[in-house]
Amino acid sequence: MMPRYLLIILTAVLVLNVQAGELPPAFKAHYVVKKGPFELGNAVRELQYGSDGELVFSTGSDTTGLAELLYSDHIRETTRLKQGNTGVMPLEYRYERNGKRNRTMSQQFDWEQGSVTSRIDEVVYEYPFPRDVVDQSAYQVSLMVDLAKGGREFNYPVAGKKAMRTYEIQHVGDERIKTVLGELNTVVIQRKTKRKTTMWCAYDLHFLPVKIQHEEKGSTFTAYLESVEGLQQP
Repeated sequence: MMPRYLLIILTAVLVLNVQAGELPPAFKAHYVVKKGPFELGNAVRELQYGSDGELVFSTGSDTTGLAELLYSDHIRETTRLKQGNTGVMPLEYRYERNGKRNRTMSQQFDWEQGSVTSRIDEVVYEYPFPRDVVDQSAYQVSLMVDLAKGGREFNYPVAGKKAMRTYEIQHVGDERIKTVLGELNTVVIQRKTKRKTTMWCAYDLHFLPVKIQHEEKGSTFTAYLESVEGLQQP
């Protein structure tokens, strides 16, 4: 089974900046995940727009090299959503993991009834949600809008596997760091539970994270942006 820390860093939060109240343009971003000098995997994040006004935000991650030999895991997340009067509204979420351990999860959001149906493999859970709910992927889009508005401290009600959860995001500070695209000014935000995930989000790249660091049980794993399509520097 792939360690939790590798799953977390491979599917780490993607944060983007937009004009206040607006969504970002379509994009595709590529990351490499390392522990020190050793490459463990790669990840892709993509936002697409449909002709019906709906959006699809998808993520994918794969182990590579020695990690591929040991764990051989491939993860895909897809969320279908739309923009409402008060923010993004998740419509459907799907998680798929294939490799040495397989798992599927899907969620359907009924906005008329205010309830979500969550199916994990063959087990079904149903529970109510608040009007500002987001799913485990769509909250990333909410975060991009809030960062653009100047917010730095966030609490998001997230539809978890079996019940509602709260994601707390803290502002650590600002830092100028070196990247493959040159030196960039970043806002540093952090989600801290039993584990700590820190993100460096570049002002000049619409707050796209150029570095994502996960710390757990004395080990540190870092994701670095390799390239991005569709987001241009101002």
